[in-house]
Amino acid sequence: MEYAQVVYATRTHHSKKLAQAVGKALGVEAKTVDQCMKGEQAEVLFIVGGIYAGKCHPELVFYAQTLDTRQVRNVVLITSSASVTHRKQQDIRAILTMRGISVLDEITCPGALLFIKPTHPNKRDLQSVAESARSIAAKAIISYMHTNQSVQRMEE
Repeated sequence: MEYAQVVYATRTHHSKKLAQAVGKALGVEAKTVDQCMKGEQAEVLFIVGGIYAGKCHPELVFYAQTLDTRQVRNVVLITSSASVTHRKQQDIRAILTMRGISVLDEITCPGALLFIKPTHPNKRDLQSVAESARSIAAKAIISYMHTNQSVQRMEE
């Protein structure tokens, strides 16, 4: 099982930029949902996508519906949107929660739509998202190691 994976779907290439920044920060390759192999496993999965007309990217919704706790234990959602009020992946969060997968956090940043915030996500946004992802991953790995050590002690 890999420790971390980064998966994205995009219409505007903003999510690709965010996913690549996070992948670089974590030392893993960012993949589109189409590039992911069925059954790939990760302790922490970063799902990157935008909000389009108030809705999650349909490919990410479908992808989330295919996940189970044997593949992934924890998810971090990373979301960009030109809208401030619709900058959460509510549909994906609900699917993951229903499937027993823990959503550790959701990192959000401004996106662009035509003339609305046309420079986002910018370099500062990419750095901020990557730093947040690195911080969350570090906390998750400490928790993961602590849990595994506790289990090993109980088995002895």
